[in-house]
Amino acid sequence: MTNALIARRPLAILALLSAGLAPGIPVQGADRSIRVQGRITRPDGAGAAGQTVRLFKTRRGVTLPRFSSGGQVAEAARSRTDADGFYTIDVPRDRSFDDYWVRFYDPNEFDLVQYAVPQDREITNDLRRGETLRIDVTLALAPAWLEIRHRMDKLGEDSPGSAILRVMGLPEREGMGEGPDGPREEWWYHSRGVVYFFRDGKPAGQRRFDPVVAQPLSAASAGGGP
Repeated sequence: MTNALIARRPLAILALLSAGLAPGIPVQGADRSIRVQGRITRPDGAGAAGQTVRLFKTRRGVTLPRFSSGGQVAEAARSRTDADGFYTIDVPRDRSFDDYWVRFYDPNEFDLVQYAVPQDREITNDLRRGETLRIDVTLALAPAWLEIRHRMDKLGEDSPGSAILRVMGLPEREGMGEGPDGPREEWWYHSRGVVYFFRDGKPAGQRRFDPVVAQPLSAASAGGGP
């Protein structure tokens, strides 16, 4: 296709370019794909099997004097690590989105008691045509895990208390309280809406309530105001 033809029929050529059909004129990014692979390991170096890896794409918002469009975040793909901790994501690149980033967990599945949440990784500037981006992640232990593990060992691996600690983590508040049958130990999980009762080291029931969500303090109430 000659430059003279392009000059005479600009609108038609633009339409063909948009559809990726203009002969002889390469469309940048038409065959691009996003390829990410790597390995997730535990702190001891062993592969972390069954971990979810998610690819997100984001579209930036636009604000003009008489026009505004909100941004958008969408999950483009997800993968799961194999028995040795390896994962692969390979999807076409969506040119209508600006940025891409990888998240190495699913909050509905991730072991938040034992491990700290891995940081997201933005990969927009690392993407290259035809190249595979390699990202390896080593999980880090949660700050409270050693104390949780110590208490589980003390209570016994198969004890009811250990089962609660393994799923819920450390109590947000604990101490002695008074129940219908006398004094009892109480483990409060305010953000989860449950309190567990123990008497003489044995389970003595539980009570559910509306979860309490902590509200951020204002500068004045926190003592930081004028």
